[in-house]
Amino acid sequence: MKIFFSLLLIANIAFALVQWLLPYEQLVPDNKKIPVAEELRLLDEPLESEMIAEAEVSEAVQEDEVMVAEETIDNRLCYTIGPFKDKTRALEVSARYSNNDVKTELKSSQEQEYLGIMVYISDHKNRQAAVDTATALAKKGFRDSLIVNEPDKPNTLSLGVFGLKKNADRLIARLKKLKYPVKSEPRYRERTIFWVYNEQSNESELYTLLDAEDEEKGIGQMPRQCS
Repeated sequence: MKIFFSLLLIANIAFALVQWLLPYEQLVPDNKKIPVAEELRLLDEPLESEMIAEAEVSEAVQEDEVMVAEETIDNRLCYTIGPFKDKTRALEVSARYSNNDVKTELKSSQEQEYLGIMVYISDHKNRQAAVDTATALAKKGFRDSLIVNEPDKPNTLSLGVFGLKKNADRLIARLKKLKYPVKSEPRYRERTIFWVYNEQSNESELYTLLDAEDEEKGIGQMPRQCS
């Protein structure tokens, strides 16, 4: 029993020495405290790392939008060349552009071509009556005549189609002095007109490959809306 009490006394003395030599903080460490800011963060409030990631994504999207805008810039220049009455001539001009790596396309359209002013005498009952009028005019020096039949002008005596209105007016005045019921009207004919479409780029040399002969015939290169 004495031995037991002796051991218990020695243990109490050793525990007292340990408490006296070592601070309490080293024996029992404090629990790590959570920062106040982190303790108060709401569940739907993004972390700083999340905000940085969102900012990077937004910047990338803006850069993509700028690149798309740059890619959609239309640098094409489109022109229509014509009109050509002769298809062979239109193909020749088209080849000049094609030889310079310019994209071309030949198109055609039906248009009314002005011929001039026709001077004529109508209202004949039959063809023989028109022949009689032509014979009478020939005796008076008007030998250029032709009998034509149209749906609204049967047995009509045409005295010519004049490109210049003043020439037509001069003939009309002479026939009216002779008491002929002369009339006049503009004449047209439908024909095929050709156009050359070409597409160029404003980033390279622009071509206008028409010569003096083309310009004399009224052929030009006109800008148009690119399709």
